[in-house]
Amino acid sequence: MKNHYMAATQLLLACLLSLPLVGYAGNEIDPVSAQAIEKILGEVDSPDKPALAIIALRNGKPIYQKAFGSADLEHKIPATVDTKFQVDKLAWEFVAIATLMLEQQGKIQLDEDVRKYLPDMPDFGAKLTVRHLLSSTDGLHGYKVLNSLAGWESREPELHKTVLQFISRQKALNFTPGQAYSPSGDTRFVVLARIVEAVSGQTFEVYCRDRIFAPLGMSNTLFVYDGGIPLPNTAVPYRIGENGTYRKDYGGGNVAGPTNLYTSVRDMGIWRAHLSSKAPGIQSLVEKLESPIRLDGGTVVKDMSSVSIYGQQHVGQERGISKVYQYGTSGGYASSIFRFPGQDFTVITLSSGLAYSGGYGMRLATVLLKDHFPQPATIDFGKIASVKLTARQMQKYEGDYWNPVRAISAKVHVKDGALHFSRTEGAEGRELLPLGGAVFQVKVESDDTFLIKFVETASGLELQFTMDGSDPIVYQSYKPAPYTKDELAQFAGTFYSEELDSSFVLDAGPGGLTANNIRVGTVKFKPTNPDMFAGDKRFMAGIKFIRGKNRAITGFQVVVDEVRNLVFRKLRGSH
Repeated sequence: MKNHYMAATQLLLACLLSLPLVGYAGNEIDPVSAQAIEKILGEVDSPDKPALAIIALRNGKPIYQKAFGSADLEHKIPATVDTKFQVDKLAWEFVAIATLMLEQQGKIQLDEDVRKYLPDMPDFGAKLTVRHLLSSTDGLHGYKVLNSLAGWESREPELHKTVLQFISRQKALNFTPGQAYSPSGDTRFVVLARIVEAVSGQTFEVYCRDRIFAPLGMSNTLFVYDGGIPLPNTAVPYRIGENGTYRKDYGGGNVAGPTNLYTSVRDMGIWRAHLSSKAPGIQSLVEKLESPIRLDGGTVVKDMSSVSIYGQQHVGQERGISKVYQYGTSGGYASSIFRFPGQDFTVITLSSGLAYSGGYGMRLATVLLKDHFPQPATIDFGKIASVKLTARQMQKYEGDYWNPVRAISAKVHVKDGALHFSRTEGAEGRELLPLGGAVFQVKVESDDTFLIKFVETASGLELQFTMDGSDPIVYQSYKPAPYTKDELAQFAGTFYSEELDSSFVLDAGPGGLTANNIRVGTVKFKPTNPDMFAGDKRFMAGIKFIRGKNRAITGFQVVVDEVRNLVFRKLRGSH
C-alpha cells in the first residue's frame, strides 16, 4: 500500500509543479471574472504593502495563484507563492492528520486513555481519550491563558516543556471529558503531538516532514520548535499603526511546534489537492477529517466558532451552499481557508499585514462561484415578517447580560425606537428585528442569520444567541452590583495560585477594582453579579470571589472558557 501511495503522490506532485508560478492556470477563469479578481486584489498589489498570497482550486487543481506586496517592507523583497507565512489555526488540521494516520495503521486507538501512550500524564480521575483531544472535549486548561495568568506572557513561542509543566500541575479538569465542548481549547494539540512522538518514535516535526511534507514536495512547510532561528524566504509580519505606518508584530503565545506552522500558499494548494486525490488510503482519512464532533452521549457539537469537524475546521453556510472554513491570526500574520464541497472549490489566503485575510478569499470565491449561490450576499430585512413592540415591551428586555462560562458580557438597550444588542467590550450595537414570541433577528450586513431569544427562568431572564442554527450561547441577565469604594476594599489583597506559582495584587482604588502582576500589567474590573467581576483582559475576563467563615474573602476563581476551576488563594495578612 505504501508503494501505491508514494506513486500516486509523485504523480500528483509532478502535475502540480507543472502549473504556472503565478496567475491563471489554463482557461479556467473567464475574462470578466479575471478582471474582477484583478480589481479586488489590486488593493494589495503594491511594494509598500505587506505580503498577501492567494490560491484557488477547483476539482483539486489550482486555477489561480498569485502573491502581492512585499515579504519585507524595509528591503522591498517581493512576495511569491513560495513565501512562507505563519498560519496559526490552519496548523490544527496537520496535527489531526498525523494522529489519524497512526490510527489508520493501528498504532493509536481513538478511544484509548491517553495515559496508555503518555504514562506521565496526570490522573484526573476521569478517562481522557485521544478522541476527546481531537474533539476539544478534553477539559485541559488552555495554555495561552495559563501563560498570562502565570505572568509569562512571552513574545516568542513558548518552549514545549512549559506547556507540559502546566499540564502536570493541573489539579482539576475544566469539565468531565466528553461531557462539554470548549471552543478555545489549545493545550490538546501539544498532547496530541506528544502522542505522535511516543508512538512513532520521531519528533513531531520530523514525523510530519518525513510522512507528509517531503513526500508531497511541500518544501516550504515546517513546524518550528526553535523561535530563535531565522527562517529563509519568510514574510515579515506587520501591523498598521494609528498613524498609518507598519510596524513588525511577531505576536506571542504560540507554543513551539504543533501550532507554530510555517507554509506557503503553493504548499497549501498541494496539500488540498492531495486530499482531493484518489491516492490509496487518502479518502478514508478524509472521511474521518470531515466527521462531525460529538459529545460522548452522541450529541453533535454545533458551536458557532472554532471547530466542528475532526479536521479542525468549521462547517457552515454561505449564501445557501455548504461551506467549510478556518482562519487564524498570530501577530501580523493572518490565514484563512474556505472550502465549498458541493462545488469542489477551495480558496486559501495567507497574509503578513492584515487582521483578517478571509475577506479577500471570500471576495474571490464570490466572483468564481457567482452562478452557484442561491441566496443574496446580504439579507433583505425588509422582506422579513416582523411584529411591532411598544416601548414598554422593549424595556422588558433592556439590561446587562453575562455568560458565566465564556466570560463574555452584552447589553440590550432601546435606541431610536428599536432594541439594540451589543457586546460591552466595544463592538458596535446592532438593531434587533422582533419576529414574535420573544425572538429577534440581529440586523447584520451578512447572509448569516443571527437570532436572539429571551427566555424567562427561575433565576431571571436569559438571552440565547445563535447563528444559523448553532448551539446557543446563553447569557444571564444581571444588575451590576453597586459596590462603594469602601465595599470594594473587601476584595483587595494578594492572591496566589500554587498551581501556577503566580500571584496578583488586587487593589480597590478610585478607578475601581484592579489586579496587578508585574509581568502582564493591570486588569481593570467592573462588577457584574455579587462577588463576580468582568475583566478587560482576555486571560482574566471574569473572576468569582470565594468566601469562607464569616463570609470573609478567601480567594477567587478564574472564569474564562479555557481555564475553569483554577483558584487563587488570598494570602494571610494581605489587604
